[in-house]
Amino acid sequence: MEFNFPNAAASDRPMEPQTLCGWFDDPNRFNGFVDLRPFADDKTVLRNPHKGWFWHFIDNGLRGPLYREPRDPNDHLEDFPGLNHLYLRFDWSDVEKAEGVYDFGFLDEIMDEWAPYGYAFSLRVCCFETSYGAEPATPRYVFEKGARCYDLKNGTFYQPDYGDPYFLERLEAFMEVFGRKYNNDPRVDIVDIGTYGTWGEGHTVEGDGVIYPVETVKKHIDLHLKYFPDKYLLLNDDHIVGRIVHGPAECQEMLDYAYERGLGLQDDSICCDYYSVVNGYDTMRATFAFQKLADNAPSCIEFAHYGYIHPTFDDYYRNGLTIVECLKNSRATFAGFHGYPRLFLKSDKWLAEYCANRLGYWYFVDNALIPELTASAHNHIKVNLTNKGWSKAYYRHNIRVQLLGDKGIARVIDTDARVDGLQYEEQRAFDLNLDLRGLPEGEYKVLLGVFEGNRPIKLALKAELESEDGFYCIANRFVKGL
Repeated sequence: MEFNFPNAAASDRPMEPQTLCGWFDDPNRFNGFVDLRPFADDKTVLRNPHKGWFWHFIDNGLRGPLYREPRDPNDHLEDFPGLNHLYLRFDWSDVEKAEGVYDFGFLDEIMDEWAPYGYAFSLRVCCFETSYGAEPATPRYVFEKGARCYDLKNGTFYQPDYGDPYFLERLEAFMEVFGRKYNNDPRVDIVDIGTYGTWGEGHTVEGDGVIYPVETVKKHIDLHLKYFPDKYLLLNDDHIVGRIVHGPAECQEMLDYAYERGLGLQDDSICCDYYSVVNGYDTMRATFAFQKLADNAPSCIEFAHYGYIHPTFDDYYRNGLTIVECLKNSRATFAGFHGYPRLFLKSDKWLAEYCANRLGYWYFVDNALIPELTASAHNHIKVNLTNKGWSKAYYRHNIRVQLLGDKGIARVIDTDARVDGLQYEEQRAFDLNLDLRGLPEGEYKVLLGVFEGNRPIKLALKAELESEDGFYCIANRFVKGL
């Protein structure tokens, strides 16, 4: 069918692009306003400290090679998005093989190998394991000298009585040496309180099944507080919610004790079949506890043995959506798994990438107001930042401003503005004063940076704006002399 419209004509005008990105909706179109949203980069994975994916490098004790063998000794997984942390979960008897004789050499070897590749470390010492032969996780001499213990599997596995006085005496002697060794080691990010419970998880399942008194658990917490005063300490959520059969009052007491002492929280078992049935979509029992303790210290989430939950329990794993929901709800800074990372990366690359930046903090620079500048002590600029990570930062992050002239003249102003308090999806305007006295008149680039001490924190801005020293160019301005 043909249509004969009286004013129809062939179009000889060139096609104009209509899919280019731009910005046009900001009402603050006044002098000095800089819209930086078009320069946001939410795709590049940023390698920033004290956050991201971790690998259970020592898993269920040193003697178990599970998940770290076989591996290419030259492969340090630098292509794994956001993996910059090794979780070292070892047994007390791995270090103290004879009374008063301590050997941390195997931990130091791991740290010495991986730290040059940008890795940090978390530590957990356990007193009871359920696998890998007859050597108990608590040193034999502790039981031989009279500490109460329980034979659980016909002389194969011995669990200590966690409140036995001699056991606690020798444990404190070990903790004093342990703390002296690593409390001031900058390579160690967090220490996990794991001396109470099966696998150090704060419960006694596959142990004697006894829920020990609150005061006993507090003693284990206090030992870590005493000997690791300068590290972030994490308590497993089972220390709290595992007591529910004794009533909610005990759970609340443990939660309050942890909160008042600045502890964070860890969960070792999301996506397990039982928890997936009885709990919510994120499979967690204590989301509220994570949200409370995240005010103090990082939240750490570890999902169950990867080969166990995926593909065996895909209807609980949900292509990783369960994990995303859990990490968001718990305000997670760290996430990890039992399993060799190459297998995880092969089947869940996009999950790894998606979570890498969102774990912990992730700073976006939305806009800035930079009016005319003068070589005086009274220059005021405003910068709006948003944290799109699931948690705040737990180390001090300060804003610095750099002015860089075309003749190489530079001035760096270390402001007092701190961004580490920004919570998930929180935007804040920072008013910055720039003292530019003595700066020669001329054209300058204005650069912005966020720093942890002298370490630059990478921002979610396009790489074309980034300088070699960790600043990002956000404007050009003329500095007027006086």
